[in-house]
Amino acid sequence: MFKAKKIGLALSGGGAKGMAHIGVLKVLEKNKIPIDFISGTSIGAVIAALYSYEPNAKKLEKEAVSNEWKNLLDYTFPSKGFIKGERIEQFLKERLKGVDFKHLKIPLFITAFDIDKKQEIVFQRGDVAKAVRASISIPGVFVPIENNNRILVDGGVLDPIPTEVLRKKADIIIAVNVDSMKLRKPKMNEEATLKKSSKKIPGILKTIFQSLTVIGAEASRVDLYNDIPDLIINVNLGDIDLFDFEKAKYAIKKGVSATQKSLKEIKALTKKTPFKDFLEEIERDLKIRSVTEIPQFVKDVRKKVSKTLGN
Repeated sequence: MFKAKKIGLALSGGGAKGMAHIGVLKVLEKNKIPIDFISGTSIGAVIAALYSYEPNAKKLEKEAVSNEWKNLLDYTFPSKGFIKGERIEQFLKERLKGVDFKHLKIPLFITAFDIDKKQEIVFQRGDVAKAVRASISIPGVFVPIENNNRILVDGGVLDPIPTEVLRKKADIIIAVNVDSMKLRKPKMNEEATLKKSSKKIPGILKTIFQSLTVIGAEASRVDLYNDIPDLIINVNLGDIDLFDFEKAKYAIKKGVSATQKSLKEIKALTKKTPFKDFLEEIERDLKIRSVTEIPQFVKDVRKKVSKTLGN
């Protein structure tokens, strides 16, 4: 009785925008808001894994700003993907020291997607670096990865913000959406013209990355609509493309700002309320809808007992 409520944090995908997750963690850490469970997909899986291994947001920030993340992108001839993903997997193995899920300081859930069986995969056991590598496999960009006879791609294909995986574990779920984006209204009555303009057509990678950014934003919006968490921290980073890791400092700052705006609500949500929690426990244990039903519940029990005893 009077157990502290468990808090789950779900980190979205979003490429370089995911550096904003570090800003969120900085504010939560500074305000001593505990994280009992953490889930992540794509870049959210990277940050979640690093933080679960060593809960130190300041150290993560230092690495994010100083590391040349783009050097971890090993481009290849695009027969299976533009990026092999071997460098980043090696980086994660070294940084995480080959850690297994069971040895992490915070319980971690990493999502990926089985592209053949059309099934979400939630990693909770085994090698953390391998799980993260699977989760970041953006279709068409990263070469997919094989695990347990499954071909896995980015978990964000189905679950851009993995809140549902925390439902059975956490009492309070906070979702961080770095893919928040304000889209303009449709432009109607556009004319198709044969006139040529000076506007240059971008390269294939830029076109793919910009398109994936918009797709990710819309997918995240729908995901949060269908599975509403207790609180959503939206970080609007529409001016950062998929691999704009040189903007890490800016993204982290935006994450800090967005979390500070929600801080009052976060504190209220996570505040200890023993009496209220006690009443909620009674409701759950007695399987009633409200504590106001207790008198009627007691009457019903008495009636049943009297009938059984023949009184």
